[in-house]
Amino acid sequence: MSLDTSSVPELSGQQRRCHLLLMLYTPLPTVQLETISRINGVDLPTARQDIAEVASEIQRFYHLEICGNAADGYQILGTTLNQRLCLLHWLRRALRCSPEFVEQHFGPQLWQAVLLPPQQIPELEGCINQCEQWLNRCFEQRDRQLLQHYLCYCAWDSQHQHHPHFDAVQHQWLQCKPEQPAATELHQALSRLFSHPVNTCECDFLVLTLIMLKKHSYESSDSAEDRRLLAAIEHMVERFQHISGMNFSSREELISQLFAHLAPAIERCRFAIGIDNLLLEEVVRKYPRLMRTTQQALAPLEQEYDIRFSREEAGLVAISFGAWLMQGNALQEKQLLLLTQNDPQLEEDVEYQLRELTLLPLNIKYLPLADYLHSGAPPGTPLVISPYAVEDRGLVQIALPLTRQQRKALRALLEKP
Repeated sequence: MSLDTSSVPELSGQQRRCHLLLMLYTPLPTVQLETISRINGVDLPTARQDIAEVASEIQRFYHLEICGNAADGYQILGTTLNQRLCLLHWLRRALRCSPEFVEQHFGPQLWQAVLLPPQQIPELEGCINQCEQWLNRCFEQRDRQLLQHYLCYCAWDSQHQHHPHFDAVQHQWLQCKPEQPAATELHQALSRLFSHPVNTCECDFLVLTLIMLKKHSYESSDSAEDRRLLAAIEHMVERFQHISGMNFSSREELISQLFAHLAPAIERCRFAIGIDNLLLEEVVRKYPRLMRTTQQALAPLEQEYDIRFSREEAGLVAISFGAWLMQGNALQEKQLLLLTQNDPQLEEDVEYQLRELTLLPLNIKYLPLADYLHSGAPPGTPLVISPYAVEDRGLVQIALPLTRQQRKALRALLEKP
């Protein structure tokens, strides 16, 4: 079946995926493939591919599924809490890349479903204004737009008896947040506006919503919970320096960067929200000691907050540590040559052991042993290492497993200026 989509302006992949996700959150039982194709201006195979890509992302980050087929339509399945958190993220993304769709399609359908006539929208804006006063902080304009639509969705969801569930630890965590009084006031204001007694468990979710919108800044960290986190991060940085034997010259700037990352990261861990880290595999492969040292440094902070950071979260912290080590100490990538012959597994193991010896970045290039014996190392190669027996004083020959003395000597060579 082919559809005429020529009248729809060409959209980027990100815009199409945002439209698709928001369509799945509109007050309809299912969304038809033809509807997705028509609104996004693409053919059916492209629409199916968009569904697959969105499904993959929301499964990784929010533990949700897109179920259905072209004949019966599609819908999102998962807990109410995960569905709400997913929408918060994607609605924010949509307001950046396709605000017209939010304002002209998604918003009006929600207002109609929740029985909020256009003349009452200023009252909703008034609730958001009051919330700013209760919080003693201002929302960015885009966050104000987000809340207008998002609060309508949550009210509609609540009216249909779909409420987020929090376990005892999560509930206690939210009850202790400084946003809790503002969330209580907002909960009461929304109950009056929508003429519907919003379930009391929604108050916890409003606390979480306000937390997710918070911009964490080291310079404005004056609350008790911010001071607690700062103390934990300072201890983490000291622990990293102690374990690694290396110091950061721009310690305060590093702490500021870690604060901006770890404050929301703790919330993500508390509520099982995933995060992407495209560099994770490279960090694990090329910087195993940096990754391990970071995880050791993070351990007391995890214990303090009773959480466990994912490898993706820990990898992002490791990248911060590595970047500041290089910048603060003016470190350059160490160049070295690893000779190869006929044992790829041995060569891979040797490379891993070399990378385990130092926090410094290593640029390891491979060269067949026969080529080295014939022509020598390329000009400017400071260090040549061979796991194979060869009579040549110009290289370092090693055999696994390395002894403690060999590890110490190799590390000195690798970290030699």
